[in-house]
Amino acid sequence: MMFQGVMSIVYRVSDVEKAKQWYRMLLNAEPVLDKVLFVVFRVGDTNLGLVHTDLGPVGESKGNDSTRTYWRVDDIDSVYTYLLDCGAIPHSEIETGDLGTRRATVLDPFGNVFGIASTTAEAIQTSVEQQPSETAMAATFLRALAAIDEREEIQGDDYLAEAFLPEDRKASLRYPAVRKEIGKSRPGMYEYMIARTAYFDHIVEQALQENMPQIVFLGAGYDSRPYRFRDLIKDTRIFELDIHTTQQRKTQLLHQANISMPKQLILVPVNFNTDNLKDVLLSAGYDQTRKTLFIWEGVTHYLLPKAVDDTLSFIRSNSPPGSTVCFDYTSVSPDMFDQYGVKELRENRRASASGEPSRFGIAKGKIESFLSERGYEIIDHLTAQDMERNYLTLHDGSSAGRVLAIFCFVHASVVG
Repeated sequence: MMFQGVMSIVYRVSDVEKAKQWYRMLLNAEPVLDKVLFVVFRVGDTNLGLVHTDLGPVGESKGNDSTRTYWRVDDIDSVYTYLLDCGAIPHSEIETGDLGTRRATVLDPFGNVFGIASTTAEAIQTSVEQQPSETAMAATFLRALAAIDEREEIQGDDYLAEAFLPEDRKASLRYPAVRKEIGKSRPGMYEYMIARTAYFDHIVEQALQENMPQIVFLGAGYDSRPYRFRDLIKDTRIFELDIHTTQQRKTQLLHQANISMPKQLILVPVNFNTDNLKDVLLSAGYDQTRKTLFIWEGVTHYLLPKAVDDTLSFIRSNSPPGSTVCFDYTSVSPDMFDQYGVKELRENRRASASGEPSRFGIAKGKIESFLSERGYEIIDHLTAQDMERNYLTLHDGSSAGRVLAIFCFVHASVVG
């Protein structure tokens, strides 16, 4: 049967916090998703969503209707096409929400909004091999939020990040309370993203100014640097590697935003845990004899240790001395879960991105020996304290915030 019952009901409310408290009392249950502008309760097999009036249902633009019902379907793409073939009119495109659901709406011939959705709340267990990376989308949202931060000293430069966001997340950027909610549920993560974006921007920008022959983005996600820095690209060949699901989604969003790809850019689908990186890159035209910068941002945390070793081995064996790799990593120590922001980060990942578990870290204080044993020499290394000093200092000398304690950056060169 094509339609399997009601999957979710969405109510618009003017005060999400008051509505949450009322339904918490009514249902005697805690929400499974609790955001500033929308909250979701689980009632039997149905999700009950409370969405701020100005935001509208997840994945849709604002409208006047106060209630929205979504019917559960197995294959949302084919059902969406079927509805249009039957005479329905498109109302909203298929979007992925925070609980892993894919939603869309059409107007029936009588003007009623008809919602469809696929994948249950348990879809958060689905890995990035089946759906676009949620951690990549979350990072993109933080970059977009940083780009409109009113504090000029720390304002982010990724003005294109917003183009990759679904409509509900774009709308939520307008609300100052969103930043406060992130600070409460994920302390140090917003500040970390400000520092990370600025640091990697500098590394890439410098390489382009020096006309580096090749730049390889390992796990590009929704990175916008080849597009933001297109005027700096001369002869540099740029390879963007990522899982095919995220890469396809990114390509679609670029097309929708009328953002063209630089001619020097080559997209390369890859699964870092299973594919042979050498085979993948060489088949895409990578030249082993040319000096290369490898950008490995926001990736190592989710890889198996063998995948990290294999990648570093590939870079060392397939690029000339002087080639470099820049990546962030988790610093592991016995007291790490007592450090700033770590417990909250762990709980947040369990709730919203359990299909992308943390798998890799480097023992605190061991980064130099770790890289030396693998044929690298450190150029630069930043701890959370370094990030705060370099990227979060305001004009009056005070700090804009603290960075999540366990993350570090490192830039290292291949030793001849």
